Amino acid sequence: MPPVNKAIVFLGPEDCYGPCGCGMDMAILPVLVPKDWYLEECPPEVANDFFCMGEDFRRICGFSINNVFEYEMNGVEYFANFSCCRECAERAVSQGYAVWADRDYPMSLR
Repeated sequence: MPPVNKAIVFLGPEDCYGPCGCGMDMAILPVLVPKDWYLEECPPEVANDFFCMGEDFRRICGFSINNVFEYEMNGVEYFANFSCCRECAERAVSQGYAVWADRDYPMSLR
């Protein structure tokens, strides 16, 4: 089985994107989620931690109930308009299914 791609957590632009999936904090950090998590296999820790399962207002506003953008980076396809709180981001990175971004959030997705 091929390795599962990791989510990318950005330190900015911080904003209140809605409730975090953990239910205990506001989702303030934008995240790119690997498309493979939805098409092939999602790490079980993601579901257990409710990582990026909050109602990000960027996905639910407007006429579409599924406003998700696809974004390609370094040969990997991601879904945008996901977010989490800082605690969930730190947990995801420590458990190995996410990494901190080494660049800014893509301008085309803002």
